[in-house]
Amino acid sequence: MVGHQIDLIIKNQLLVKTEILVNMSQDKIKVILDTDIGDDIDDAFALLLMVESNAFDVLGVTTVFRNAYKRAKMASYLLENLGKKIDVYAGIDEPIVAKIENIVQKEIREKETVDDDGKYHLPQYMDKMNSSKVNDKKAVDFIIEQIHKYPNEVTIIPIGPLTNIASAFKKDPSIVSLIKEVRIMGGGLDLNFSEWNVWCDPEAAHIVFNSGVNLSSVGLNVTSQTALGKDFIEQMKSSKAKPVLLIYDMMMKWFKHYEFTSPVMHDPLTVASFIDPSILTFKDEYINISLNKDSYGRFVVDKNQKFIDKYAVTVDKNRFFKLLNEVVFKNTIYK
Repeated sequence: MVGHQIDLIIKNQLLVKTEILVNMSQDKIKVILDTDIGDDIDDAFALLLMVESNAFDVLGVTTVFRNAYKRAKMASYLLENLGKKIDVYAGIDEPIVAKIENIVQKEIREKETVDDDGKYHLPQYMDKMNSSKVNDKKAVDFIIEQIHKYPNEVTIIPIGPLTNIASAFKKDPSIVSLIKEVRIMGGGLDLNFSEWNVWCDPEAAHIVFNSGVNLSSVGLNVTSQTALGKDFIEQMKSSKAKPVLLIYDMMMKWFKHYEFTSPVMHDPLTVASFIDPSILTFKDEYINISLNKDSYGRFVVDKNQKFIDKYAVTVDKNRFFKLLNEVVFKNTIYK
């Protein structure tokens, strides 16, 4: 009798554990990360935060902007080092209308080199990434496929130019109403310049902001408050986590190439806002993307805009850094 009772207790515990796991799985956000990983280091941090957080069901990663294929190799290499079986899909290299030579400033292009195929060489790229696998399917086709497979369930987080997203909308407009949310890292009101991700393809951003998709944006007004301190960076060197050390090495290459000293966590903040929604507060704004010559690529408040953008206005940066430390660095920094 006692043995029977023990069996029942064990079975009940297993059922409870299984139910918890099922509920956790149901609560996970189905997501596609669209990234220009390989320029600023924050994309790599964002990818690491996403896959380590257990908050997301990552359907796939798509890459965008100059040399999207090598960017895909880089993302795939990171995922392999994390032991994650997540496919990566290379996207579109060129903006929809704008020309690269008119987008990237001359002083930046003068520091750049090209690969054997004539494409832009990513400063963070390492030869050991060459063997990493990239799915043969095009990023735009993958996005369309997943939206139809999981209608009203998929969130897209673009942390680079919006070329892939706009191109998917153009190729299959029916997906716009089937997307749960698009939350971009980009833009910012009250800026006298165009933020990089929007600037790299203003026409693509204009398409997305005028599509009617459920849209939110995390701009420079909040992300600029999230620079990593030197003490944080120094302590990364002593991490025992292989992916953290890999990102540290990539960051040092990035520092050397661009003569930077401190990365701003633009992209990880956008990802973190799903893991802990209290990190950011949003307000409704009628935002559009200017295509006028004197304000090309800027966020503008447009009273004639039909669609609302949820625009991030405040950030709890201490809460954000605590989350970053817990999830990415396993509480090894700022103990």
